[in-house]
Amino acid sequence: MTRYRQRAYGIAVSLTGNHDDAMDAMQKAFIRIHHSLPRFLLDEPFFPWFYRIVRNTALNQRRDEKRHKGDVPLEWVKQSDGQPDPLSVTMADELRQKVWNGIQELPPEMREMFVLYHFQGLKYREIATTCGVPIGTVMSRLHAARTRLRQVAGLEEGQ
Repeated sequence: MTRYRQRAYGIAVSLTGNHDDAMDAMQKAFIRIHHSLPRFLLDEPFFPWFYRIVRNTALNQRRDEKRHKGDVPLEWVKQSDGQPDPLSVTMADELRQKVWNGIQELPPEMREMFVLYHFQGLKYREIATTCGVPIGTVMSRLHAARTRLRQVAGLEEGQ
């Protein structure tokens, strides 16, 4: 649990949309994982199995709670160690909020690929295996997600 807690939280918060629901989903997922361990096939990779359980639990949590529009801090975004001026802090907060809102507005398939790649650090092939889709689908969904996020956050080229 200690090894996968951060990854589980990242998956859950990206799918539920807020900290409280993500924590609930994560707790339920670890209970399900514990109960399902006897059915885990040792010759199979662990992460895809783990991911499916956390993903399904988070989606169930989101459906059950119907509170997916809450404010969520982007805890994984690093802030500099220096003392930035208030304008820089405000602009960074606004951009972070735009990006987070953009991630939440992505269709579930694109959001899933984006989070697995950018926040979970999976490679294209790992994402394809984990989600059960061809590698080309992963690539096209990631490209489409990045394009939409650039538009939403006002980061289109030429601006």
